[in-house]
Amino acid sequence: MNSPKTLYQITVELRKDQLASRITPWRLLVETNRYYEIKSITGSVKRLYKEKLNTAIQETKHYSDGILAISAFCQEEHIEDIRSHLIEQLDAKINNYLKDLELNKKALCSKLAINSFT
Repeated sequence: MNSPKTLYQITVELRKDQLASRITPWRLLVETNRYYEIKSITGSVKRLYKEKLNTAIQETKHYSDGILAISAFCQEEHIEDIRSHLIEQLDAKINNYLKDLELNKKALCSKLAINSFT
């Protein structure tokens, strides 16, 4: 099976008003029909299932301290496409948070208005 020798993890992080991206190479150790076994320079071996390649993974599950992060593994030729996609995913996540906060604000305002009349 012809496979790349390196996969890359692209991480995009939004920390308050700073957007940063990091590209980390992972050495391919084993490739099977279902998964890759990869290893970062400083880390342990990880099993990456092939269907997860080029798929965004939310690194932060909840918004906290102004930090949101998302990452994906890909081959070298897809780095810029994946990076753009991850930024779009962060934008969509922020928009969802803003919508939820607006709904919460409306509920809070209506509750405060009801309480001021009673």
